Amino acid sequence: MGATTGRPARGSIGPALVAGMVTGTVVVILSLSFAVLIFSGKLAPYMGTAIGMVLFTGTVIGLLVALTSSYPGSIAFPQDKIAPILALMASLIVAEAPATATAEAIFPTVVVALIVATLLTGAMLFCLGRYKLGGLIRFVPYPVIGGFLAGTGWLLVKGSLKVTTGLPVALDSIGLLFDPAAMLKWVPALAFGLVLTVGMRRWRHVATMPVLLATGILLFHGVRLALGQSAADIEAGGFVLGHLPAEVAWRPTAILAVFQADWELVAAQGGTISTVLLISAIGVLLNSSALEVAANQDIDLNRELKMAGLANLASGLGGGIIGFHTLSLSSLVLKMGVKSRIVGVTSALCCLVMLVVGAGPLALFPKAVLGGLLMFLGLGFLIEWLWDGRHKMTRPDYAVLLMIVAIVGTFGYLHGAAAGIVACVVLFLVNYSRVDVAKHELTGMDVTSNVDRSAAEAEMLHRHGRRILAFSLQGYMFFGTANKLLTRVIGRCAAGEDESADAPAFVVFDFRRVTGIDSSAAMSFAKLRQFAEKRGLMLVFAHLPPDVARLMEQAGFKRGKGPTYRVLADLDHALEWCENELLGDLADDDDELPRDILGDWGGAAAAEYFERREVAAGAVLLQEDDPSDELYLLDRGKVTVQIAGDTGKPIRLRTMQAGTMVGEMALYLGVNRSASVVTDQPCTVYRLSREALTRMEATAPDLAAAFHRQMARRLAERLRNTDQMIKALTE
Repeated sequence: MGATTGRPARGSIGPALVAGMVTGTVVVILSLSFAVLIFSGKLAPYMGTAIGMVLFTGTVIGLLVALTSSYPGSIAFPQDKIAPILALMASLIVAEAPATATAEAIFPTVVVALIVATLLTGAMLFCLGRYKLGGLIRFVPYPVIGGFLAGTGWLLVKGSLKVTTGLPVALDSIGLLFDPAAMLKWVPALAFGLVLTVGMRRWRHVATMPVLLATGILLFHGVRLALGQSAADIEAGGFVLGHLPAEVAWRPTAILAVFQADWELVAAQGGTISTVLLISAIGVLLNSSALEVAANQDIDLNRELKMAGLANLASGLGGGIIGFHTLSLSSLVLKMGVKSRIVGVTSALCCLVMLVVGAGPLALFPKAVLGGLLMFLGLGFLIEWLWDGRHKMTRPDYAVLLMIVAIVGTFGYLHGAAAGIVACVVLFLVNYSRVDVAKHELTGMDVTSNVDRSAAEAEMLHRHGRRILAFSLQGYMFFGTANKLLTRVIGRCAAGEDESADAPAFVVFDFRRVTGIDSSAAMSFAKLRQFAEKRGLMLVFAHLPPDVARLMEQAGFKRGKGPTYRVLADLDHALEWCENELLGDLADDDDELPRDILGDWGGAAAAEYFERREVAAGAVLLQEDDPSDELYLLDRGKVTVQIAGDTGKPIRLRTMQAGTMVGEMALYLGVNRSASVVTDQPCTVYRLSREALTRMEATAPDLAAAFHRQMARRLAERLRNTDQMIKALTE
């Protein structure tokens, strides 16, 4: 709906009263059509009471919503979305009642079923608003909502045919509708419905609907007079409503029907009532949300739910039916430039006036006009969702919508809702299974641990990096995505065996971005473990969330380690473990890894500038924030670079092994230490102080130049490795 042109008139009473009388007239006629729709066939003798019930609903709900809504221009009345379902419920009660049951015996049961549905709807809407659950509408799939509304349109069209002809609309009786006598009744209703549809789309003016309705009534009686038909003739032929009770149609004594109702038949309508509850909640939220957009004003959805709930409780206690906000009439008032509570109050008072006057004057109201109005409402839903909606959703979603409409028209709302939700869930699972749960697939050539190793070890790991395969996982893993990952890993490992001797020996799974898994996903990893046992693979799991870890244990991954798997804290430690294992395997084949740490830095000539030290495990080699006066070459042992965390617990940045250097960045930049270096085990180190480096540059410039070139090479290699990792992660 587009925004209104011009500023809404808030303080002008005149335009508000006019808008209220126009909408009130439409509400009365619509309420009349809903009463005829619900109480047709065997229940027709009680039409007067039925009209009273819907007019009472229009009065009570219209007043309460108009006075309490967070949007001052809200109009509420018995709903076109709910009326077909209530009509279906009434017809089911009639069909399920004993064949000998009279209308007098069935009527109390129908009334009680309507009141129960209204009270339950009111209680549910109030609770949804009270506990601020208005956002639940966003969890209902769009095709399901569209299917509900399109199905409502189809039932309204069927209801129009039933109101005008009195015939049931079903596949086995469809031929009866094409009898000339029946066609004489429903064809004019169809034509009038089409005129209303075209007219309301072409002339968006407040007077369009009243003018067309008045024209339809006058045209009907003009044709009647031209054909010489008397009022008695058209009443006998079933072309008008016929004589209804002239007294006040609404009787509070109808509530006493609870003592005469067949409660077993009422309870049998539990499925239909459940559908009413769902459609009502969706209807309130959809209408309020759409009005919020049309009026360009924030509307408190939870307040609207609560107020609609209280209004329906009041309606049900007084013997009324379900009603809530209407988007069409509220938008119509908005287009008139009026935004006032007077409109809704005036509209409700129109229903009250009609309630007091009674239903007698409606005896000559044409069924073709009533049926045409129902046809107009039904065609509106069908055009919006079946025709216009085909461009607003994907083909699978549109197919679900069509399926829901077909099932609703054939079996009912509850079956259509259930089938639609199941179909949407299946579509979601199929589509989500196509999502690649592996955010990145990397090898040891692309990503390494935060462990600085000797040049020889680093070169060896790079050369054999394909033997380490790492998957960075994401999202929620269920049987679809997990099976896809399983197939991918098995295919990748099998292809590696065929292509080269460097087939994957370690497969790492990083769960840092995984929100959860189901039991089927855990069993997929159990199948992968069986594959690993046959192929000699080692599976490594990193950063398992607690709930995922529990499921993995239930799937057979006990105590964090086994012959073919390991569970480690994070990806860094997982890669470090794999690299250590891989270096151990390679060392078994070639035990000639170089040990001369000073060889790359000038050999014997550099020895006089380096100070050899033996350091115990746990010693602080470099302290965070201290001045930078030295660097260290690590000859034996292992150290950890760490910083102090917010909780006081140190955070590991890198681990340095034999053949690496620490402290060079701060020394070259002349800044304080950004991290501490702590020995993890007894170490042999070579210390080069700032003073010794200055002396080397002065006394042995060639040696100093070679030292600086080697330093530049090491830093360039680090930068290259970082660039390769970033490139791999962004591809």
